[in-house]
Amino acid sequence: MLSTLECYDVAAELFTTAFGQRRLLEVTTSSVEAFLKQVGGAKGPSSMRTGRNVLSGMFRYAVRKDALTVNPVRESEMAKNVEAKGRTGGARDITIDELRFILAAVRTSQVPCPRKLSRAERSRKNPVKAYTPPTVAEHCDSADLADVVTLLAATGLRRSQILGVLWTDIDLEARTLRSTGKVVRVKGEGLVRIDRDDDPKNRRGTIALPDFAVEMLKRRKAVLAARKLAAPPDPDTPTLDLVFPSAVWTLRDPQNVGHEWQRVREALGMADDITAHSFRHAVATILDDAGLSARITADVLGHADPAMTQRRYMARGRTHHAAAEALERAVNGQGN
Repeated sequence: MLSTLECYDVAAELFTTAFGQRRLLEVTTSSVEAFLKQVGGAKGPSSMRTGRNVLSGMFRYAVRKDALTVNPVRESEMAKNVEAKGRTGGARDITIDELRFILAAVRTSQVPCPRKLSRAERSRKNPVKAYTPPTVAEHCDSADLADVVTLLAATGLRRSQILGVLWTDIDLEARTLRSTGKVVRVKGEGLVRIDRDDDPKNRRGTIALPDFAVEMLKRRKAVLAARKLAAPPDPDTPTLDLVFPSAVWTLRDPQNVGHEWQRVREALGMADDITAHSFRHAVATILDDAGLSARITADVLGHADPAMTQRRYMARGRTHHAAAEALERAVNGQGN
């Protein structure tokens, strides 16, 4: 999965091809709609939305600098009924039963969890040498994935945020977590932990932790302390006090964690649109079912706009027995 900036770079390249030879005043709303339709047809609705968002931001900047008086993207409409290309339809919501199953499976499942073959291995004439794969539980233990999945389910944070959590961000007595940074790969630098106050994908806020997350973190802190005594970090290598460090106490790559999850997901026979981001959707839906307001859920997920939380994260189209019960009470005069 590409990072946000990488997605924007891809969108910018498409803009250069479509509009690179035009002056700002020559870009009309109809030409923007034609461009978005082309992108949607070639790359799917997700790329079309990204293209519109980035292009609109570019023209908003031009309006602020008085190069234009009107943003031509603002009135544009995206093409309807655009089919997703591959798995570009977004992360699917996880039901509560699926969430319970996953949290148990990553620690106890005895289902074989074979590694994913590379393209070269899949194309070989001679079959890959057979081996006995680990179980899902064994793989999650060796890849240090079970605790990551647990905190994803407990907080709704993104992978990059989870891997950037420091022990100083966690108050086990108060049972809270404050996300202060995230891990990203920067071209020419490698993995870095970014700590910015104005980062829209890492809005600072304190999250109350459920009991199962607190217990996991207490166990994890003790395990890491023992591991550090047995295999201390290299004194010549700067390290952070990470909750989820690599085997050599450095930053972990969110992409690699995503690949490890894919391996588990395939072993468990789950749909390929259940990604690490699906846990974020699950948290939103669970809080919605509990009767908490969209504003509270937006605070937990770090969204600036509660309407976006409702529109994009809370599962729709479900059967609501509570609605039937409310109608029953109203018609029968119960509770009056």
